[in-house]
Amino acid sequence: MLKPKDLEKYRAAIEEALVALGRDDVGVGEVKASSENTLSVTLSRGTHNYAVDLPVEKLNDRGTAHATMSAAILGLSKDVAHESMDKAQLR
Repeated sequence: MLKPKDLEKYRAAIEEALVALGRDDVGVGEVKASSENTLSVTLSRGTHNYAVDLPVEKLNDRGTAHATMSAAILGLSKDVAHESMDKAQLR
């Protein structure tokens, strides 16, 4: 099982990948082990929260972490875009 120190290391890798992707508007909430090889991570932007499961091995090197986080934030970005479109249609 992952130790608290490991979780902090992965949180830092996730945050670094988001900044490198230019997505410092996305916050990293809870990071916890959902299984031995998977992290459950809560991402947020504005009022939106989005939970995603990430394989630990995909966060161990910088390039793979960037690609993994790029794919992970797609769902969050779609939620935010849909809300923005809904608000625009109400005007």
